[in-house]
Amino acid sequence: MDRSEQLIADSLSKHAADAPSDDRLLAAVHTRLRRRRTGRTIGAVVVAAAAVATAITATHLQLRTDPQVAQNPAPGWRWESFRTVQVQVPSSWTQYVSGPAPCTFLGNAAVPAIGRLNGWPASKVYTCNTAVLPLAQRQPYLWFNDVQAPGIKRYDGGWTEETRVVGGVKLSVLTKDDALRRTILDSARSITGTDYYGCTPQQPADEPTGKPTAQITAASVCEYWNGSLIASSSVPPEKVLELTGELLSPPQPRSGPGPAPAGCQDPARREYVIHLRTSDQSWPVHVSYSTCSVDHQSPALNIIQTGPHHQTQGADLFDPVSPIPSLPR
Repeated sequence: MDRSEQLIADSLSKHAADAPSDDRLLAAVHTRLRRRRTGRTIGAVVVAAAAVATAITATHLQLRTDPQVAQNPAPGWRWESFRTVQVQVPSSWTQYVSGPAPCTFLGNAAVPAIGRLNGWPASKVYTCNTAVLPLAQRQPYLWFNDVQAPGIKRYDGGWTEETRVVGGVKLSVLTKDDALRRTILDSARSITGTDYYGCTPQQPADEPTGKPTAQITAASVCEYWNGSLIASSSVPPEKVLELTGELLSPPQPRSGPGPAPAGCQDPARREYVIHLRTSDQSWPVHVSYSTCSVDHQSPALNIIQTGPHHQTQGADLFDPVSPIPSLPR
């Protein structure tokens, strides 16, 4: 062996010695996976005349540099986020559902959807007893954290549902188009740092100070439940100035949501972090939302609770739901 070959061999040996062992590598991988047991739940579709009140707390603002976010989506696509994963979906998919697949489709628009299986029913467990809707009602979907096991299931009429785990979150996609299903799932990425919209997987504990000195030109919304990210989005450009004016108006002094009516329980309380942006900086504004609040409806929430933040969700209604017997999927 000549001298150059010996140097290469020595270098390879050194790097091999420095590399983590299989056990250490496996442990590192497991520490990055967040596993959560979920059950198939369903909330009743209820028409109720209930006044939903809110509480809003706009903190003081602090100038800070935006973190690096995900790449721009492909043309005709957009990013959707849930907990520790983000994934691209067709821009035409604009129906949002909170609850189990596919039962939560019942009573909703017959168009493709993005579903989120949230834990809002708390101690109640609502189940779905069907794996797929009848052909006449069936629509494509992406569902976050549903109960399907990873793998592929084929149904009648050429429909296929594929489930993968990315970033510790299950993604289930039902389509008749194999290429579309693979494109959606192949785009999925773990959220490292922040997602495309600048949202962190865990709710930040900001205590900012100061106020913006430059014109706000964009805004994004990060929605959290029990401290975990459940949805994020960009505010439509035509709504940015209106939302900024609402959020930066002097808020009423308060430390959180108003008192709840007697006997009111709100498992669906959520927190929003609104990032008001210039070209390269942002200011976070915190907003609280609760169905139990006796405060007035905030105009800011009318702008915030759209798109992925306006899911069809039975847990936001004051109405009990009886469990539905479940069948194995």
